[in-house]
Amino acid sequence: MRKNNDHRRQEVQQIVKNACDQLNQEGVDARNYVEQLAWLFFLKAFDEAESRKEEEAAFDDTPYERRLAGEYAWSSWAKDTDHPDRMLEFVQGKLWTKLTSPDPKKGLGDDLLAQRFRRIFDNVRNYCRRGASFAKVVQQVDKLHFSDETDVIVLSEIYEDLLKRVAADSAGYAGEFYTQRHIIRTMVEVVQPKAGDRVYDPCFGTAGFLGEAADYIRESANLSGKQLDKLQRHTFYGIEIKPLTYLLGTMNMILHGIEGANLELANTLELHSSNVPEKDKYSVILSNPPYGGKMAQSLQNNFRVKSSATECLFVQHIMANLARGGRAGVVIPEGVLFRGGPDQKVRKELLEYFNVHTILSLPAGCFLPYTGVKTNVIFFDRPKTQPKSGKMATKSVWFYELTNDGFELKQTRKPIEGSQIPDFLKKWKK
Repeated sequence: MRKNNDHRRQEVQQIVKNACDQLNQEGVDARNYVEQLAWLFFLKAFDEAESRKEEEAAFDDTPYERRLAGEYAWSSWAKDTDHPDRMLEFVQGKLWTKLTSPDPKKGLGDDLLAQRFRRIFDNVRNYCRRGASFAKVVQQVDKLHFSDETDVIVLSEIYEDLLKRVAADSAGYAGEFYTQRHIIRTMVEVVQPKAGDRVYDPCFGTAGFLGEAADYIRESANLSGKQLDKLQRHTFYGIEIKPLTYLLGTMNMILHGIEGANLELANTLELHSSNVPEKDKYSVILSNPPYGGKMAQSLQNNFRVKSSATECLFVQHIMANLARGGRAGVVIPEGVLFRGGPDQKVRKELLEYFNVHTILSLPAGCFLPYTGVKTNVIFFDRPKTQPKSGKMATKSVWFYELTNDGFELKQTRKPIEGSQIPDFLKKWKK
Protein backbone atom coordinates (compact mmCIF):
# COMPACT_ATOMS: atom_id res chain seq x y z
CA MET A 1 0.00 0.00 0.00
CA ARG A 2 2.85 2.35 0.93
CA LYS A 3 4.53 1.59 -2.41
CA ASN A 4 1.29 2.43 -4.26
CA ASN A 5 1.01 5.73 -2.37
CA ASP A 6 4.63 6.64 -3.17
CA HIS A 7 4.04 5.78 -6.83
CA ARG A 8 0.89 7.91 -6.97
CA ARG A 9 2.74 10.76 -5.22
CA GLN A 10 5.33 10.73 -8.02
CA GLU A 11 2.55 10.61 -10.62
CA VAL A 12 0.76 13.63 -9.13
CA GLN A 13 4.02 15.59 -8.91
CA GLN A 14 4.72 14.77 -12.57
CA ILE A 15 1.18 15.79 -13.61
CA VAL A 16 1.54 19.24 -12.04
CA LYS A 17 5.06 19.62 -13.47
CA ASN A 18 3.75 18.76 -16.94
CA ALA A 19 0.99 21.38 -16.59
CA CYS A 20 3.51 24.03 -15.46
CA ASP A 21 5.90 23.12 -18.30
CA GLN A 22 3.07 23.52 -20.79
CA LEU A 23 2.19 26.93 -19.35
CA ASN A 24 5.85 27.90 -19.58
CA GLN A 25 5.99 26.86 -23.24
CA GLU A 26 2.90 28.99 -23.86
CA GLY A 27 4.83 31.95 -22.44
CA VAL A 28 2.76 32.25 -19.27
CA ASP A 29 4.60 34.11 -16.52
CA ALA A 30 5.48 31.85 -13.57
CA ARG A 31 3.56 34.25 -11.30
CA ASN A 32 0.38 33.33 -13.18
CA TYR A 33 0.77 29.53 -12.91
CA VAL A 34 -1.01 29.53 -9.56
CA GLU A 35 -4.00 31.50 -10.83
CA GLN A 36 -4.34 29.39 -13.98
CA LEU A 37 -4.10 26.06 -12.15
CA ALA A 38 -6.24 27.25 -9.22
CA TRP A 39 -9.39 27.88 -11.25
CA LEU A 40 -8.92 24.67 -13.24
CA PHE A 41 -8.42 22.72 -9.99
CA PHE A 42 -11.53 24.45 -8.64
CA LEU A 43 -13.75 23.37 -11.54
CA LYS A 44 -12.40 19.81 -11.52
CA ALA A 45 -12.88 19.49 -7.74
CA PHE A 46 -16.39 21.00 -7.98
CA ASP A 47 -17.32 18.49 -10.68
CA GLU A 48 -16.17 15.61 -8.48
CA ALA A 49 -18.15 17.03 -5.55
CA GLU A 50 -21.26 17.21 -7.75
CA SER A 51 -20.75 13.59 -8.85
CA ARG A 52 -20.52 12.48 -5.21
CA LYS A 53 -23.72 14.36 -4.37
CA GLU A 54 -25.46 12.70 -7.32
CA GLU A 55 -24.40 9.26 -6.09
CA GLU A 56 -25.52 10.02 -2.53
CA ALA A 57 -28.86 11.35 -3.78
CA ALA A 58 -29.39 8.24 -5.91
CA PHE A 59 -28.62 6.05 -2.90
CA ASP A 60 -31.20 7.95 -0.82
CA ASP A 61 -33.61 7.96 -3.76
CA THR A 62 -33.78 11.76 -3.75
CA PRO A 63 -33.15 13.95 -6.83
CA TYR A 64 -30.05 16.11 -7.09
CA GLU A 65 -29.77 18.80 -9.74
CA ARG A 66 -26.23 19.67 -10.77
CA ARG A 67 -25.33 23.36 -10.71
CA LEU A 68 -22.98 22.85 -13.67
CA ALA A 69 -24.79 20.26 -15.76
CA GLY A 70 -24.62 19.00 -19.34
CA GLU A 71 -22.07 20.74 -21.52
CA TYR A 72 -21.06 23.03 -18.61
CA ALA A 73 -19.82 20.15 -16.43
CA TRP A 74 -16.04 19.65 -16.35
CA SER A 75 -16.63 15.94 -17.07
CA SER A 76 -18.22 16.99 -20.37
CA TRP A 77 -16.14 19.80 -21.90
CA ALA A 78 -12.76 18.68 -20.50
CA LYS A 79 -13.00 15.45 -22.54
CA ASP A 80 -13.06 17.39 -25.82
CA THR A 81 -9.25 17.51 -26.10
CA ASP A 82 -9.36 16.23 -29.70
CA HIS A 83 -10.95 19.56 -30.63
CA PRO A 84 -8.74 22.01 -28.67
CA ASP A 85 -9.82 25.21 -30.44
CA ARG A 86 -13.50 24.35 -29.94
CA MET A 87 -12.80 23.62 -26.26
CA LEU A 88 -11.02 26.94 -25.73
CA GLU A 89 -13.78 28.85 -27.54
CA PHE A 90 -16.43 27.15 -25.38
CA VAL A 91 -14.63 27.87 -22.09
CA GLN A 92 -13.91 31.52 -22.89
CA GLY A 93 -17.41 32.05 -24.25
CA LYS A 94 -20.36 30.00 -23.03
CA LEU A 95 -18.77 28.58 -19.87
CA TRP A 96 -17.38 31.93 -18.68
CA THR A 97 -20.78 33.53 -19.26
CA LYS A 98 -22.41 30.74 -17.24
CA LEU A 99 -19.98 31.32 -14.36
CA THR A 100 -20.16 35.11 -14.30
CA SER A 101 -23.54 36.30 -15.61
CA PRO A 102 -25.96 37.72 -13.01
CA ASP A 103 -28.80 36.92 -15.45
CA PRO A 104 -30.50 33.75 -14.07
CA LYS A 105 -31.21 32.56 -17.63
CA LYS A 106 -27.56 32.79 -18.63
CA GLY A 107 -25.76 32.28 -15.30
CA LEU A 108 -26.02 30.18 -12.16
CA GLY A 109 -28.66 32.29 -10.40
CA ASP A 110 -28.19 34.53 -7.39
CA ASP A 111 -27.74 32.25 -4.37
CA LEU A 112 -24.54 32.15 -2.27
CA LEU A 113 -22.86 29.53 -4.47
CA ALA A 114 -23.59 31.51 -7.64
CA GLN A 115 -22.25 34.65 -6.01
CA ARG A 116 -19.07 32.81 -4.99
CA PHE A 117 -18.54 31.63 -8.59
CA ARG A 118 -19.07 35.16 -9.90
CA ARG A 119 -16.61 36.66 -7.42
CA ILE A 120 -13.99 34.14 -8.45
CA PHE A 121 -14.40 34.08 -12.22
CA ASP A 122 -14.94 37.83 -12.59
CA ASN A 123 -11.42 38.24 -11.23
CA VAL A 124 -9.36 35.47 -12.83
CA ARG A 125 -8.43 34.83 -16.44
CA ASN A 126 -7.28 32.13 -18.80
CA TYR A 127 -3.64 32.74 -19.74
CA CYS A 128 -3.57 30.08 -22.50
CA ARG A 129 -4.06 31.82 -25.82
CA ARG A 130 -3.89 28.71 -28.03
CA GLY A 131 -6.39 25.85 -27.92
CA ALA A 132 -3.67 23.20 -28.23
CA SER A 133 -1.82 24.47 -25.13
CA PHE A 134 -5.02 24.89 -23.13
CA ALA A 135 -6.18 21.37 -23.99
CA LYS A 136 -2.85 19.89 -22.84
CA VAL A 137 -3.07 21.69 -19.47
CA VAL A 138 -6.70 20.56 -19.02
CA GLN A 139 -5.66 17.01 -19.92
CA GLN A 140 -3.11 17.01 -17.09
CA VAL A 141 -5.53 18.48 -14.51
CA ASP A 142 -8.14 15.88 -15.53
CA LYS A 143 -5.77 13.11 -14.35
CA LEU A 144 -6.02 14.39 -10.76
CA HIS A 145 -8.57 12.95 -8.34
CA PHE A 146 -9.71 15.28 -5.57
CA SER A 147 -11.67 12.46 -3.95
CA ASP A 148 -8.46 10.45 -3.54
CA GLU A 149 -6.67 11.10 -0.24
CA THR A 150 -3.18 10.65 -1.72
CA ASP A 151 -3.88 13.15 -4.51
CA VAL A 152 -5.30 15.71 -2.09
CA ILE A 153 -2.33 15.49 0.29
CA VAL A 154 0.26 15.67 -2.50
CA LEU A 155 -1.62 18.45 -4.31
CA SER A 156 -1.82 20.44 -1.11
CA GLU A 157 1.96 20.16 -0.69
CA ILE A 158 2.63 21.04 -4.33
CA TYR A 159 0.15 23.89 -4.26
CA GLU A 160 1.75 25.48 -1.20
CA ASP A 161 5.20 24.97 -2.72
CA LEU A 162 4.00 26.78 -5.87
CA LEU A 163 2.76 29.66 -3.70
CA LYS A 164 6.10 29.79 -1.92
CA ARG A 165 8.05 29.86 -5.19
CA VAL A 166 5.80 32.58 -6.58
CA ALA A 167 6.36 34.54 -3.37
CA ALA A 168 10.13 34.27 -3.77
CA ASP A 169 9.84 35.58 -7.36
CA SER A 170 7.49 38.42 -6.49
CA ALA A 171 7.41 39.31 -2.79
CA GLY A 172 5.09 42.29 -3.20
CA TYR A 173 2.54 40.12 -5.00
CA ALA A 174 2.55 36.84 -3.13
CA GLY A 175 3.68 38.14 0.25
CA GLU A 176 0.16 39.36 0.82
CA PHE A 177 -1.15 35.85 1.11
CA TYR A 178 1.53 33.41 2.24
CA THR A 179 2.49 32.62 5.83
CA GLN A 180 5.15 29.98 6.45
CA ARG A 181 3.73 26.59 7.38
CA HIS A 182 6.01 26.02 10.38
CA ILE A 183 4.79 29.22 12.05
CA ILE A 184 1.16 28.29 11.34
CA ARG A 185 1.63 24.77 12.73
CA THR A 186 3.22 26.14 15.89
CA MET A 187 0.31 28.52 16.47
CA VAL A 188 -2.25 25.78 15.82
CA GLU A 189 -0.51 23.46 18.30
CA VAL A 190 -0.72 26.12 21.02
CA VAL A 191 -4.35 27.10 20.35
CA GLN A 192 -5.43 23.44 19.88
CA PRO A 193 -8.66 23.69 17.85
CA LYS A 194 -11.03 20.78 18.42
CA ALA A 195 -14.26 19.32 17.04
CA GLY A 196 -17.15 21.65 17.82
CA ASP A 197 -15.07 24.84 17.63
CA ARG A 198 -15.91 27.71 15.29
CA VAL A 199 -12.55 28.67 13.76
CA TYR A 200 -12.12 32.13 12.21
CA ASP A 201 -9.46 34.03 10.29
CA PRO A 202 -10.49 37.63 9.49
CA CYS A 203 -7.97 37.87 6.61
CA PHE A 204 -7.62 34.25 5.55
CA GLY A 205 -5.38 34.71 2.48
CA THR A 206 -4.70 31.22 1.11
CA ALA A 207 -6.42 29.71 4.19
CA GLY A 208 -3.19 28.38 5.69
CA PHE A 209 -4.47 28.69 9.26
CA LEU A 210 -7.89 27.23 8.46
CA GLY A 211 -6.42 24.33 6.48
CA GLU A 212 -3.90 23.47 9.19
CA ALA A 213 -6.64 23.69 11.83
CA ALA A 214 -8.74 21.24 9.79
CA ASP A 215 -5.85 18.76 9.65
CA TYR A 216 -5.15 19.18 13.38
CA ILE A 217 -8.79 18.53 14.36
CA ARG A 218 -9.00 15.39 12.20
CA GLU A 219 -5.68 14.04 13.49
CA SER A 220 -6.49 14.73 17.16
CA ALA A 221 -9.62 12.57 17.43
CA ASN A 222 -11.73 9.93 15.70
CA LEU A 223 -14.67 12.02 14.56
CA SER A 224 -18.22 10.68 14.24
CA GLY A 225 -20.24 11.18 11.05
CA LYS A 226 -22.12 14.04 12.69
CA GLN A 227 -18.85 15.70 13.76
CA LEU A 228 -17.38 15.30 10.27
CA ASP A 229 -20.47 16.95 8.77
CA LYS A 230 -20.13 19.85 11.22
CA LEU A 231 -16.42 20.08 10.37
CA GLN A 232 -17.40 20.50 6.71
CA ARG A 233 -20.14 23.08 7.10
CA HIS A 234 -20.09 24.82 10.47
CA THR A 235 -16.46 25.00 11.65
CA PHE A 236 -14.37 27.23 9.38
CA TYR A 237 -15.04 30.91 8.72
CA GLY A 238 -13.01 33.61 7.04
CA ILE A 239 -13.02 36.91 5.17
CA GLU A 240 -10.62 37.94 2.42
CA ILE A 241 -10.50 41.20 0.49
CA LYS A 242 -8.58 40.16 -2.65
CA PRO A 243 -10.46 38.11 -5.28
CA LEU A 244 -7.53 35.98 -6.47
CA THR A 245 -6.44 35.27 -2.91
CA TYR A 246 -10.04 34.34 -2.12
CA LEU A 247 -9.94 31.76 -4.94
CA LEU A 248 -6.60 30.41 -3.72
CA GLY A 249 -7.93 30.09 -0.16
CA THR A 250 -11.15 28.42 -1.32
CA MET A 251 -9.12 25.99 -3.41
CA ASN A 252 -6.71 25.29 -0.56
CA MET A 253 -9.60 24.36 1.75
CA ILE A 254 -10.91 21.92 -0.87
CA LEU A 255 -7.40 20.43 -1.04
CA HIS A 256 -7.52 20.06 2.75
CA GLY A 257 -10.78 18.14 2.38
CA ILE A 258 -13.14 20.97 3.42
CA GLU A 259 -15.68 21.85 0.72
CA GLY A 260 -18.15 23.76 2.90
CA ALA A 261 -15.96 26.42 4.54
CA ASN A 262 -17.80 29.71 5.10
CA LEU A 263 -15.50 32.06 3.23
CA GLU A 264 -16.53 35.58 2.32
CA LEU A 265 -15.04 38.03 -0.18
CA ALA A 266 -15.20 41.40 1.57
CA ASN A 267 -13.28 44.05 3.52
CA THR A 268 -13.18 42.84 7.14
CA LEU A 269 -12.61 46.32 8.52
CA GLU A 270 -15.66 47.68 6.66
CA LEU A 271 -17.83 44.89 8.14
CA HIS A 272 -16.49 45.32 11.67
CA SER A 273 -18.86 45.83 14.58
CA SER A 274 -17.87 46.36 18.21
CA ASN A 275 -21.13 44.75 19.39
CA VAL A 276 -21.13 41.20 18.01
CA PRO A 277 -23.82 38.90 19.52
CA GLU A 278 -22.23 36.12 21.58
CA LYS A 279 -23.82 33.42 19.36
CA ASP A 280 -22.01 34.86 16.32
CA LYS A 281 -18.56 34.89 17.92
CA TYR A 282 -15.81 32.33 17.39
CA SER A 283 -14.18 29.94 19.85
CA VAL A 284 -10.86 29.95 17.96
CA ILE A 285 -9.24 32.81 16.02
CA LEU A 286 -5.94 32.32 14.19
CA SER A 287 -4.54 35.07 12.00
CA ASN A 288 -1.61 36.98 10.59
CA PRO A 289 -3.34 40.30 9.80
CA PRO A 290 -1.82 42.79 7.34
CA TYR A 291 0.34 45.42 8.97
CA GLY A 292 2.02 48.59 7.85
CA GLY A 293 -1.08 49.69 5.93
CA LYS A 294 -3.02 52.91 6.52
CA MET A 295 -6.80 52.87 6.90
CA ALA A 296 -9.08 55.71 5.76
CA GLN A 297 -10.69 57.81 8.49
CA SER A 298 -14.19 56.72 7.40
CA LEU A 299 -13.38 53.04 8.12
CA GLN A 300 -12.23 53.83 11.66
CA ASN A 301 -15.65 54.97 12.87
CA ASN A 302 -16.83 51.49 13.89
CA PHE A 303 -13.84 50.95 16.20
CA ARG A 304 -13.68 51.84 19.87
CA VAL A 305 -10.09 53.02 19.49
CA LYS A 306 -9.52 54.85 16.21
CA SER A 307 -6.23 54.31 14.40
CA SER A 308 -5.01 54.50 10.83
CA ALA A 309 -2.76 51.44 11.43
CA THR A 310 -4.43 48.27 10.11
CA GLU A 311 -2.77 46.07 12.74
CA CYS A 312 -4.35 48.08 15.56
CA LEU A 313 -7.80 47.77 13.97
CA PHE A 314 -7.47 44.02 13.32
CA VAL A 315 -6.50 43.33 16.94
CA GLN A 316 -9.67 45.15 18.03
CA HIS A 317 -11.72 43.15 15.50
CA ILE A 318 -10.33 39.88 16.86
CA MET A 319 -11.04 40.93 20.46
CA ALA A 320 -14.65 41.81 19.51
CA ASN A 321 -15.20 38.44 17.80
CA LEU A 322 -13.66 36.02 20.33
CA ALA A 323 -16.29 34.06 22.24
CA ARG A 324 -16.30 33.48 26.02
CA GLY A 325 -13.77 30.73 26.74
CA GLY A 326 -12.28 31.23 23.25
CA ARG A 327 -8.59 31.03 22.31
CA ALA A 328 -6.62 33.17 19.88
CA GLY A 329 -3.18 33.21 18.28
CA VAL A 330 -2.30 36.36 16.31
CA VAL A 331 0.87 37.60 14.59
CA ILE A 332 1.52 41.28 15.28
CA PRO A 333 4.42 43.65 14.53
CA GLU A 334 6.63 44.56 17.48
CA GLY A 335 5.31 48.11 17.62
CA VAL A 336 1.87 46.99 18.82
CA LEU A 337 3.48 45.78 22.06
CA PHE A 338 5.40 48.97 22.79
CA ARG A 339 3.97 51.99 20.95
CA GLY A 340 1.92 54.61 22.77
CA GLY A 341 -1.27 56.26 21.49
CA PRO A 342 -3.99 53.97 20.04
CA ASP A 343 -1.81 50.86 20.42
CA GLN A 344 -1.41 51.52 24.14
CA LYS A 345 -5.18 51.89 24.60
CA VAL A 346 -5.87 48.62 22.76
CA ARG A 347 -3.11 46.87 24.72
CA LYS A 348 -4.68 48.02 27.99
CA GLU A 349 -8.09 46.61 26.97
CA LEU A 350 -6.49 43.37 25.84
CA LEU A 351 -4.71 42.84 29.17
CA GLU A 352 -7.77 43.85 31.20
CA TYR A 353 -10.42 41.76 29.48
CA PHE A 354 -8.39 38.86 28.02
CA ASN A 355 -5.82 36.49 29.46
CA VAL A 356 -2.67 37.13 27.44
CA HIS A 357 -0.77 34.04 28.58
CA THR A 358 2.05 33.70 26.01
CA ILE A 359 4.13 35.89 23.71
CA LEU A 360 6.38 34.17 21.19
CA SER A 361 8.93 36.71 19.95
CA LEU A 362 9.93 35.89 16.37
CA PRO A 363 13.27 36.96 14.90
CA ALA A 364 13.39 39.88 12.45
CA GLY A 365 13.42 38.36 8.98
CA CYS A 366 11.15 35.47 9.93
CA PHE A 367 8.68 36.59 7.24
CA LEU A 368 11.19 37.18 4.46
CA PRO A 369 11.01 37.48 1.49
CA TYR A 370 7.86 39.56 2.19
CA THR A 371 8.99 41.75 5.08
CA GLY A 372 11.89 42.04 7.50
CA VAL A 373 9.68 43.59 10.21
CA LYS A 374 10.18 42.19 13.74
CA THR A 375 7.03 40.36 14.81
CA ASN A 376 5.51 38.51 17.77
CA VAL A 377 2.79 35.93 18.15
CA ILE A 378 0.42 36.76 21.00
CA PHE A 379 -1.72 33.98 22.46
CA PHE A 380 -4.71 34.97 24.56
CA ASP A 381 -7.98 33.54 25.89
CA ARG A 382 -11.23 35.28 26.68
CA PRO A 383 -12.40 34.38 30.23
CA LYS A 384 -15.77 32.64 30.52
CA THR A 385 -16.87 35.39 32.92
CA GLN A 386 -15.93 39.07 32.70
CA PRO A 387 -13.28 40.10 35.25
CA LYS A 388 -14.56 42.07 38.24
CA SER A 389 -14.13 45.83 38.16
CA GLY A 390 -10.54 46.79 38.86
CA LYS A 391 -9.25 43.25 38.21
CA MET A 392 -7.19 42.27 35.20
CA ALA A 393 -7.83 39.04 33.28
CA THR A 394 -4.10 38.76 32.50
CA LYS A 395 -2.20 37.62 35.60
CA SER A 396 1.15 36.66 34.08
CA VAL A 397 2.64 36.40 30.58
CA TRP A 398 5.16 33.75 29.52
CA PHE A 399 7.62 35.34 27.07
CA TYR A 400 9.78 33.16 24.79
CA GLU A 401 12.36 34.78 22.52
CA LEU A 402 12.93 32.71 19.39
CA THR A 403 16.20 33.42 17.60
CA ASN A 404 16.23 30.33 15.34
CA ASP A 405 13.02 29.15 13.64
CA GLY A 406 14.83 26.51 11.57
CA PHE A 407 15.50 28.74 8.54
CA GLU A 408 18.11 31.30 7.57
CA LEU A 409 17.02 34.89 8.18
CA LYS A 410 17.74 35.79 4.56
CA GLN A 411 15.66 36.26 1.41
CA THR A 412 16.16 32.59 0.45
CA ARG A 413 15.10 31.25 3.92
CA LYS A 414 17.04 27.98 3.51
CA PRO A 415 16.56 25.33 6.26
CA ILE A 416 19.19 25.26 9.01
CA GLU A 417 19.84 23.18 12.13
CA GLY A 418 18.92 24.23 15.65
CA SER A 419 15.28 25.33 15.42
CA GLN A 420 13.98 26.38 18.85
CA ILE A 421 10.34 25.72 17.94
CA PRO A 422 10.35 22.16 19.42
CA ASP A 423 11.81 23.60 22.65
CA PHE A 424 9.15 26.33 22.74
CA LEU A 425 6.32 23.79 22.28
CA LYS A 426 7.80 21.39 24.84
CA LYS A 427 8.09 24.13 27.48
CA TRP A 428 4.69 25.57 26.63
CA LYS A 429 2.98 22.19 27.07
CA LYS A 430 4.54 21.85 30.54
